[in-house]
Amino acid sequence: MHDALATVTLDRATGSAPLPTQIAAALRALVATGALASGDAVPSSRAAARTLAVSRGTVTAAYDQLVAEGYLVARDRSGVRVAPRLLATTPRSEPKGPGRGAPPRVHADFTAGAEPERPLDDAAWRSALRAAVAPGGPQLEDAVAQHLRLVRAMAVPAATVVVTAGARAGLALLLGVAARRSGRTPRVAVESPGFPGLRRVLEALAVDVIPVPVREGGMDAAALDAALPLDLVVVTPNHQFPSGTSMPVAARQALIAWATRSGVLLVEDDYDSEYRHLGPPLPPLWSLAPDRVAHLGTFSAVLGRDIGTGYLLVPPSWADDLAAARQALGAGVAPLLQRALARYLQAGGLKRRLGRARRRSSAAAEAVAGHLDALRAAAGVSSVTDSGHLLVLEMGPAEAARVRDACAAAGLRVADLAEGWAGGPGRTGVLLNYGGRTPEEATSAVATLLRALRPR
Repeated sequence: MHDALATVTLDRATGSAPLPTQIAAALRALVATGALASGDAVPSSRAAARTLAVSRGTVTAAYDQLVAEGYLVARDRSGVRVAPRLLATTPRSEPKGPGRGAPPRVHADFTAGAEPERPLDDAAWRSALRAAVAPGGPQLEDAVAQHLRLVRAMAVPAATVVVTAGARAGLALLLGVAARRSGRTPRVAVESPGFPGLRRVLEALAVDVIPVPVREGGMDAAALDAALPLDLVVVTPNHQFPSGTSMPVAARQALIAWATRSGVLLVEDDYDSEYRHLGPPLPPLWSLAPDRVAHLGTFSAVLGRDIGTGYLLVPPSWADDLAAARQALGAGVAPLLQRALARYLQAGGLKRRLGRARRRSSAAAEAVAGHLDALRAAAGVSSVTDSGHLLVLEMGPAEAARVRDACAAAGLRVADLAEGWAGGPGRTGVLLNYGGRTPEEATSAVATLLRALRPR
């Protein structure tokens, strides 16, 4: 572990994040990337202070924070270690049968936003992680700009790339700037129907969320006008929920024209567009109006949530305010992780991983397509649509609730289609998200769903 700590570079410039915060972030990254495994000992506070050239109290503060978060455990004789993956300290006996009133045990989550994580253990990542031990090398902002140019055909100046600790952190940055500009709680419009997870994130960030109906692929302009004043309008143009389709060009142009007239910033949530497209990735909304659109991206959907890194592109009129907000908060991504990810991107590791993900998704979609007729023939099902990773079955609300319960009893969690609508009635049914799944995983889930449905 002494060598691992030697890879940590601290930013001691005025205005940087506190040193304990930086040390804690670096250790989280070492755990997330596998450089520190469960049960590994970390250096004593005295040894760590000597290695990092900081006070012992600084290290102790960082360790205490990580113990409180559950990353580290402190033991009297063996010192401080990385916490074991299994948090239970004593084995629990499995019940012989379901207890009265006990919820069913769900083994597979196929709800929206619950894609499986594939281990980031390929040779390119291991090489990038080893090389990141030494300071220097490519900057992550440069690597992100190059990646977007090669994979998305986005001519992005590296100076406009803001590295964030994921999509939620990027959104929180924008909301913070919006609040300071307006002097009130931000008012944010979202699509209805839209991804329910995004709406829950915004509600958790304590902003005013205004659902706006989506008609013919675009947000209703009259409803947007009625919702004014607005600070942000968050859209998912390349992957609309629950259809999985993209916003038509005419609707994109109309939305940009509205935003220009209204002076409202559009926020393009590009969470999983690279990961999901079976064909070439679609051009982002940002490409049509970089002076009116903030582009919110993340690597979590492809590399795993533990990486916790994303990026943000903002119009020039927002750049200074955003830079000030980010400086006040400090670096959200440890320098070691930034160096490793930059090398991984520049070596083409992410591009190859995306290729594997798309081939896996294509095979899963082909496997699911063979079951669509059987799903349409089930009693109570009024329609079945398949976007290539989202399977939507429309049915009455009572039947939808029964099917969800039957799936849960069989160990499969499917989503409530109605959750996509806010502020008014919508369609009812169930949604099965097989994005990122293997053909075997997808067909197994569909088979469980078929058993939960009743034949005509």
